[in-house]
Amino acid sequence: MNRSRTRVFVPVPALVDEALFRAAHAQLAENRSRARQGRRRAGYLLQGLTYCAKCRYAYYGKTTRQLGAGRQMRDFLYYRCSGSDGYRFGGERICSNSQVQGNFLETTVWRGVSDLLMNPERVDLERQDRSTTGTLLDNLETLRSQRAKLQNGVERLIDSFADGLIEKDQFASRMARTKSRIADLDARIRADSGDIDQREHLRLATNRLRELAATIGPELASADWQRKREIIRTLVRRIDIDTEVIRIIFRATQNGRGSGSDSIAITLPRA
Repeated sequence: MNRSRTRVFVPVPALVDEALFRAAHAQLAENRSRARQGRRRAGYLLQGLTYCAKCRYAYYGKTTRQLGAGRQMRDFLYYRCSGSDGYRFGGERICSNSQVQGNFLETTVWRGVSDLLMNPERVDLERQDRSTTGTLLDNLETLRSQRAKLQNGVERLIDSFADGLIEKDQFASRMARTKSRIADLDARIRADSGDIDQREHLRLATNRLRELAATIGPELASADWQRKREIIRTLVRRIDIDTEVIRIIFRATQNGRGSGSDSIAITLPRA
């Protein structure tokens, strides 16, 4: 006898909040990417970190054998935008960003990483912004106090209307003005809160950079290829290659998995 089975779907509450869920999936994706890279022979210092600032596709390392000095065949390393490969997109490339000479790009990024580690005061945001952050906190407290007063005013208006102390037209007009002022204050509170959070993120990131500088700085001059790769992958979250500049975004948090809000970036010219 065949017995059909009926599936019953029952909604259940989420086990983790949405932000944590997204963060976990992002980390899993990065882990899978690193695992794939680990199975291949490591040949490119910046492998898995380079991206095109125009089309957002990855730049990848490519080695070609060409005639060099003295008409001798030699290997030349380039980093090339995936979006410029027509075969990946039905025969027509989607990006015109040009390839970068590999030695130049790797030397430029390593110099940028080394310079930042040797001179962490370049991003000493804590010292330069301390007074500004205090002012923002004072302003935020004032704005919240003003909003609380307006909210109390809304409640008094409702009570007055319910008790028949003011007419409907007068109530509607005063309520609209008060809500408009509350909306304006809410916007200013969000802006100031965002600025304060950003400054705190950058302060923590700068402190982390100082710690890394003290730990890694002494070995920069003697670092071999493997050690350079380890240092770069510890500090750098991504490298965006534009037509005229190269932007290095550092992962400068305690666990090295910073988001854009708590990262430090430097921009270097592209030859």
